[in-house]
Amino acid sequence: MTDPTPLSAQRADKWLHHVRVYKTRSIATQACSRGNVTLGGQPVKASRDLKSGDVLEAVRGDLRLRVRVIGFSPARIGAPRVPEFCEDLTPPEWYQKASDLRKERALITPHAHEMVAKPDKKQLRELRKFWEDQQENEG
Repeated sequence: MTDPTPLSAQRADKWLHHVRVYKTRSIATQACSRGNVTLGGQPVKASRDLKSGDVLEAVRGDLRLRVRVIGFSPARIGAPRVPEFCEDLTPPEWYQKASDLRKERALITPHAHEMVAKPDKKQLRELRKFWEDQQENEG
């Protein structure tokens, strides 16, 4: 049963979850308690009531988002309906910076499958040669 009266305010953690800034409400609550969500430069508590027109900044991984509260939903909404409830004010440079950081990290850190994969033929030849050289040096 849905409430026919529109909401005029909503808890910060609920709103952040409902408009898909964070995947779960508990992650939104943790972000608020860590100080990753700010309103006017001040950290926002998860229990704070947001009002229409509030502009929040939320850190999500490498990305810092700036969003304006437009409306409130009683439940989590689908991605196509997000613009009805929030306006994305994030500068394009912030998206670019986050993308660059992800690419840089991908170059530095190997993928999980690369770390546990079996060696290929060339790597096996190199390993055998290394082991043979080690045995010759010991004996």
